[in-house]
Amino acid sequence: MTQTTNLVSLAYYLPQFHEIEENNRWWGQGFTEWQQLNEASTYFDWHRLRKPDTPFGQYSLLNPDVLAWQNDIAQAHGVDGFLVFDYWFGQGKKLLEKPIQMVLDQHVPFRYAFCWANHTWYNKRENITLQPQLYLGAQDYTDYFMQLLPHFQSGQYIIIENKPVFSIFNPKEIPDLDVFLNTFNALAKQHGFAGIYWLADNTDDSSVWASQFDGYTKSATIFKYRKKNRFWSYCLEKLTRKFHLQNLGPFVYDYEALATRYSSLSQDSKQVPVVFTGWDTSPRHLKRGTILKGFDIDQFKAHLEAIKTQLLTRSQHNSTQVVLIKSWNEWAEGNVIEPDDQFGFSLLELYRDFAKSLSRDLNAVEKRG
Repeated sequence: MTQTTNLVSLAYYLPQFHEIEENNRWWGQGFTEWQQLNEASTYFDWHRLRKPDTPFGQYSLLNPDVLAWQNDIAQAHGVDGFLVFDYWFGQGKKLLEKPIQMVLDQHVPFRYAFCWANHTWYNKRENITLQPQLYLGAQDYTDYFMQLLPHFQSGQYIIIENKPVFSIFNPKEIPDLDVFLNTFNALAKQHGFAGIYWLADNTDDSSVWASQFDGYTKSATIFKYRKKNRFWSYCLEKLTRKFHLQNLGPFVYDYEALATRYSSLSQDSKQVPVVFTGWDTSPRHLKRGTILKGFDIDQFKAHLEAIKTQLLTRSQHNSTQVVLIKSWNEWAEGNVIEPDDQFGFSLLELYRDFAKSLSRDLNAVEKRG
């Protein structure tokens, strides 16, 4: 019997675009991610910041019409759902949960899964810890699961093989990772699921925990080649990171070189490709930021074609092929596929064509095999 490959495209999604008490306290009254974009500078004569081109302008994610619109255009362009960053710090402490809680409470049409963004929050400009990430063991992980369960059961949540999709941004940071995975799997089965469909970021085929996940990726892999790409920029960046300097950057590399030429996939069918929709973290990190120069329609298309070629030439394929898009709306980090003032819907249209052709060609390979 011929196996059919199901393509699932998920876009990382930042829920930062609304006010919360903590951000008002840490960054000033009225702070949202838009403030960083609006106050950002350009540093080179070719440097241009991408701004949103949506019916809602600089939207609030507490407006359900915004999320419904995002869902509509995503579905129309081959993006099956959003991989929403979820912030659970332990002992019931959450941040930025209101938009997705609104989706649940008001039945807003919005297809999603969660990525546990398990990292401490810092003010990197001042080197100040804002909110520590805690790992408190099985009972705390049980509390986290039970808080997520209504989402898993909502009908909007993305399920693969009767398993809710759940990603961990940095598995290495969890001191009792086995406890976390086993707790979630056991609780999922107790509530009628077949377990959790696990995804992991910051993971490669040498990571000892990779075998415990259904899919993994390392969305920062491209940056390991920056020394080869621009040695001087790389040296300045290393000095800045080591000594907490403020004025040596931003650090510039080439999109074509890092995102397309070096974004190679291994033959391990669990390794998930990452689609890079640009990169410019200078709005968030100022002169400590990193910019990938040369991102345009042609380079994005070449990047997609490179990913497709690598996937089709793998010796083995899974029944589900996940593709991660980085990102839907990281406006202060310059990786967005949501319509902007430079590209409009062009990136989404290219992605739609890529997803259609990839799905077709993956299944053609299976039939021939």
